Parts: sequence; C-alpha cells; structure tokens
Amino acid sequence: MSTTGIVKPPRGPKPFRVFLRVYGVLTLAIFVSLFVGFVAQSPLLAEHGGALNWTIWNDVRCGSEHMHVPPMLMVIYIVWGIFLLCAAGDPHGYTSFLNFTMWANLAHGALMVVQAATEIDHYWSKFLTDIPFVLILALGIYVWRRKEQVGQINSK
Repeated sequence: MSTTGIVKPPRGPKPFRVFLRVYGVLTLAIFVSLFVGFVAQSPLLAEHGGALNWTIWNDVRCGSEHMHVPPMLMVIYIVWGIFLLCAAGDPHGYTSFLNFTMWANLAHGALMVVQAATEIDHYWSKFLTDIPFVLILALGIYVWRRKEQVGQINSK
C-alpha cells in the first residue's frame, strides 16, 4: 500500500519474481565466493589438485600462457546476479535485460553441452552444474515470456 492509501498492483507475477531473486542470490553467492577464492589464490581452486578446480574453466590457454578467463567470467556473473535481483523487483521494466539473459544463457548452455561432450572425461560434471544452471534460467524466462504473451492476447 502506498502512502496515499492506494494499493499498488504487483509489478509482475510473484512466482517469477521469486525465481529471479533465487537465481540472483545463487549467482552472487556462487560467483562472489569463486572470485574471492580465485583472487586469494585458494588452494581449493588450484589448477593442479585443487578440490574445487572443476568449478572453473581455468585451463584455457594461448600457448603456454593462461587466458585469465575465470575472473572475467566471474565478474560478469556477479553483475548479472545484481541485475537479476533488480529485475525481480520489476520484471516488466527489465524485459530487454531478461530477453538478453534468456538468449545468452540458451546459447551459452548449448555451447557448453557441445564443449563438455567433446571432453566428457574431463568435463562430465558440467552436465550436473553449469549447464543446468544456465539452461534452467533461460527456460524460466521463456516460460514467463510465453505466459505474458498469452495474457496479452487474452486481454485484447
């Protein structure tokens, strides 16, 4: 209720807003933790023998040099998590961001399926972690978009 006593309508379906909040919080929890561990050079993320090394794609190289992919991806996902939380408050106001998120995660997930499948012995865990994480987000946004489109058609 506003200060004028008028009840404001919700700014999007509640289940979808909760979905975005959960994804935003999970994204921040995962990628802030990984970023801090990476910057602090945690032995858990060590390239050879680190128990959590499988969580990052840090073996991308150009010749013998690292390409420094993990921290760049982590920072992008941290920003993405913040924007997911913003979008949870007003999904309609963030439609363009959500459309981009849906397509980017679908493309990312499809590419990861191919990459992980080509090195299944090394990247089998991606089928239980990264791949479902990005594809479920894309699917959730797709379902919301479909419901919105159907709702708009029915209201005409």
